[in-house]
Amino acid sequence: MLDKTIGIVGSGIAGLMCGQLLQQAGHSVFLIDKGRRAGGRMSTRIRGANQWDHGAQYFTVRDNEFAQHVKAWKESGVVSKWFDLFPHQAPEKKEERYIGINGMNAVPQHASIGLKIHQSLCVDKLDYQDKSWQLIMESGEVFSCQELVLTPPLPQVVNLLNKSNLLDKISESAPLESVKYNKGLSLMLVLKSPSAIPSPGCLKFESEKVSWIADNSQKKGFPDQYCVTVQATPKYADYGWDKGDNEVAHAMIESIQELLGSEVIDWHIHRWLYAFAKNPLKSKFYRDANMNLSIAGDAFLSSRVESAAVSGLSTAEALIKSLK
Repeated sequence: MLDKTIGIVGSGIAGLMCGQLLQQAGHSVFLIDKGRRAGGRMSTRIRGANQWDHGAQYFTVRDNEFAQHVKAWKESGVVSKWFDLFPHQAPEKKEERYIGINGMNAVPQHASIGLKIHQSLCVDKLDYQDKSWQLIMESGEVFSCQELVLTPPLPQVVNLLNKSNLLDKISESAPLESVKYNKGLSLMLVLKSPSAIPSPGCLKFESEKVSWIADNSQKKGFPDQYCVTVQATPKYADYGWDKGDNEVAHAMIESIQELLGSEVIDWHIHRWLYAFAKNPLKSKFYRDANMNLSIAGDAFLSSRVESAAVSGLSTAEALIKSLK
């Protein structure tokens, strides 16, 4: 039966890919997200003339279905290849890494086209009765649908279901409750002069404090400003979570000063409570058909951009099949 109303919570890449496929199949779809813009961790920060990708830095393409979407994005001028080998990496490790042109957020913005998305709304509670879902916002607004797809980080999903007295009503909730996340901490720097980061503009390493550093000016479509993204190791992100911004920023800057090769003239910090799933589930998504409930996102497969997209697509395909 076509034209079911399907509500999707979360406008990250999983929710967007799911929504597009469902809408193309003839269903009525709406998305709700507490953020101001679609994209989740595929986020690009802009402050005046300065710009950083401060969440996901790139994505890979290993899944054949996802590859077809990426091909279309390339043809539309949305994404481009960034690099296929890290500096000093062995040739057999070669793998194409893609970025959004003008920033990673270009991808979710493109994937949002044509979808009905309600941003800056936070779901407070859920209600399920007579094969119908009601989504009650903190603002008091209520949305209704016959099928519900939840794509936020699993701890948020579990908390929402628990708060709504629904967690004990769904089947096999234990795996959902088992997934844990690393915190993330992104430091955005503005340099006085060009960085000393070699081409292609990024370095991946494991020091005590820093795991990743990227020169955004070496990415296609970025302005020629000296903007560098530095990401903390999970251990240091956890340590610095409740520390003052000055302490955290200066400690990270000091640990990579030689790589920067320039004076830092400004900086900003962003904290990600749910950066990466430590123990993602091996399935592509979760579904309880009796509750008309599906769960997708980066907690499935491998906690990468691609796996979140595949999770959303697979969820949509299962729904399309079940609703015929």
